[in-house]
Amino acid sequence: MKFNTTKNNLIKALLENSKVVPARTTLPILSCVLIEAKNNKLTTKTTDLEQTMLVEVEGKIIEEGSAAVPIGKFIEIVSALKETTVEVETKEQEMEINSDNGIYKITGKDFAEYPDLPQTKPLQTLSFSNEEFLSIIKSTTYAVSKDDLKPALCGVYLKIENQEATAVATDGHRLVKYKTKLKAKQETTTSIIVPAKFFNITKTKLEGEGEVKINISENHIDIQQKNSFLLSRIIKETFPDFNSVIPEKNPIKVKIEGKQLTEAIKRVSIFSNKTTKQIQIHFSENELTISTEDKESNSSGKEYIGCEHTGDQITTRYNGQYLKEAIDHLSSSDIEMYLSSAQTAAVLKPAKQKENTDQTALLMPLRANADV
Repeated sequence: MKFNTTKNNLIKALLENSKVVPARTTLPILSCVLIEAKNNKLTTKTTDLEQTMLVEVEGKIIEEGSAAVPIGKFIEIVSALKETTVEVETKEQEMEINSDNGIYKITGKDFAEYPDLPQTKPLQTLSFSNEEFLSIIKSTTYAVSKDDLKPALCGVYLKIENQEATAVATDGHRLVKYKTKLKAKQETTTSIIVPAKFFNITKTKLEGEGEVKINISENHIDIQQKNSFLLSRIIKETFPDFNSVIPEKNPIKVKIEGKQLTEAIKRVSIFSNKTTKQIQIHFSENELTISTEDKESNSSGKEYIGCEHTGDQITTRYNGQYLKEAIDHLSSSDIEMYLSSAQTAAVLKPAKQKENTDQTALLMPLRANADV
């Protein structure tokens, strides 16, 4: 294989591909990028066996062929080159990179070991505006579980029905539900669990007033964005019944300015236990008190904030980081909290919902002795 391209074209493709490469793997071939020069197309490919990324690179193919080389080393040398034309040539498992400044060689792997792209047949296509899809991603992915032993919680539940999208994510300690009316007419009704990694890779290219089309096959979901193609396996598990865990009747209502609350949480949390991140909040008439104490370091912090309060006084405890993240992702400067007791979940909503959207976050309290 032999081809010419620019340093800029090549590094853009490699950095895009690197988003899919697993941080740790027992299969060395998955730490490589597969480069294919075939049918007048120069393509780079990476996979972690769950997601596969293909990027088309602008360049001139001199000799067709394929090669698999460690992507980390390849990115290091290409990014260090001056902006110039780069000539890449491979012979067996050795790659030679020629530039105006020098010649560099990398030993790769047998490209025949590289996993094939799964064969898929699109059964449904979903359409979103860039803004709609980005809002879904930003509103949900922060609450996805990182526990591989709970695969259903490692993705975002996405349901499309009657021109409405419902997206839900939970890690068992918190839950977020985001509903929005879609502008584009949907020709299908569906519900799937999409891996968070698919969304996080996709969102980096969502900009302007473009359109997103998602193809769904029996076991996969894919998207074409500019010069890249991303394919992901769907999580084939049963998502929890989220509607049943969201309390409908909460007699205590608190309205407060979101930024003021998150800044106070940030300051007080400095003194919280580093493991539990527990903070205590006492809700009383027109004021809430945020406090924490870490017995290990013998430190504490407390702040008072004004608020609008309806109902009984209540004292409860939360993971400060989780509470701050929930507030940060609500689309309103003022937020409302609905509570029932110190042992039940708090419901958070924007004081003013965006047009055609309904956003709800739920946060479970911590036990009183969680930091002891």
